[in-house]
Amino acid sequence: MSRPPRLALFLGLILALAFAARIGHAAPPPPPPSSPPGAAPLRIAIECQGWGRTKACPAFLLGFVEHDPLFLSSPRSDADVVLYYNVTPIANADHVQLRFVGDLRGAPPVVEIEVDLDTRGDDDTQRGQLQPAFVRGVALYVAALHPDAVAITLEAPAAPVVAPATSPWGFEAQLGGYGSWTHGYQSVNGWGSLGVSRIDARSQLSLSVSSNFGLSHQPPLIIDGAEVSLDTDQYSVGTDVFAERHLDPHWSVAATSSLWHEDPAGQFRLTWQGRGGIEWDHFPADDPRGNRLAVAYLAGWQVDRYNVRNELDERFAQYPIHGLSAGGTIRKDKIGVGLYLSVRGEVLHPARRHTVSASPFIEWTLGAHVDLSLSLSVTERALPGPADLDESSYEQITRAAYAEPLSAYGSFNLRFHWDRTNGQRNDRFSDAH
Repeated sequence: MSRPPRLALFLGLILALAFAARIGHAAPPPPPPSSPPGAAPLRIAIECQGWGRTKACPAFLLGFVEHDPLFLSSPRSDADVVLYYNVTPIANADHVQLRFVGDLRGAPPVVEIEVDLDTRGDDDTQRGQLQPAFVRGVALYVAALHPDAVAITLEAPAAPVVAPATSPWGFEAQLGGYGSWTHGYQSVNGWGSLGVSRIDARSQLSLSVSSNFGLSHQPPLIIDGAEVSLDTDQYSVGTDVFAERHLDPHWSVAATSSLWHEDPAGQFRLTWQGRGGIEWDHFPADDPRGNRLAVAYLAGWQVDRYNVRNELDERFAQYPIHGLSAGGTIRKDKIGVGLYLSVRGEVLHPARRHTVSASPFIEWTLGAHVDLSLSLSVTERALPGPADLDESSYEQITRAAYAEPLSAYGSFNLRFHWDRTNGQRNDRFSDAH
């Protein structure tokens, strides 16, 4: 007679615990509001062509899109509007350009909005600075699909903002390093620098002092019973002065001087270089999309004192130098192209000392499903190599690579993709699998 009451008591306890767990558990967040029946959301694809120093792209921008039922995050293949994000660092601010490119009847094909983000601010501050610019840029495209969703108001401007006191002077100190350790192999590398600069809209002046060092230890080689050490240690210290002045929106002049010292296994015991020159840039300075297309010519004098006597039987040399360089990076929505060309050398004996280098790259979105990127860097050089190398010194031999006449590097990447169109994200286990 006692079993049924005990069973009922046990079942009642289980039900009570289940009920308590249900009411004590936080209710799941409600699903985001859906679009009105029959109203298609504006499909937006976000392309980060520059990252800057904040989480604006893609995190903040995706958050704006996903929060509003009028929008749907979309791949390029299905997008009504593609938002290209570019950034130019200026002191503690990221100068951002939002470029909206769309193909909607009743909306402009391109809208560009610029905004400054405080890189020292917290997330809420940066989102508060970015969101009004995003809304201004996307409003005309929303109005093309949903005219009733956009309201325009005109308000009297607030009281004028008093510009705070600012200074063109900046100071920087940097200290860093890295290392590794195992029982048989150890290495440590470090660097440091001090710098002071003055920058305004028409000129810049900078002075810096820097140094670096490195140590490595690994088991020696045994060749014919003789031990060959593979340990290395190196250091260098240098200083650099640079001054530049704009002549107009496209022309500028500059002067630079540098002094450098290396440890006994390096190329230079001491080298000094002073140059002056002129540059022309097709784009104004600090173009919001990061575009540059510049040609520069510099000429000056170089003085060298070598650690090891070179092939010309020199421990000391001085000579006039000059160089012509052309470089640029141009971005326009689906394509980014960059190229750097440089020809530098000794004025009187160019065949004796010269460097010729070319470094092109391209990033191209081909249609809606193909991304292409490739880069190449080729350098041809001539300079008197070391003549008195210690063949038993692993460090001297490896560090003589500066005299190699030709070097090349290249990369290629081709990506095909058919992206999901539901506009959803899921970052769970993103670091664990």
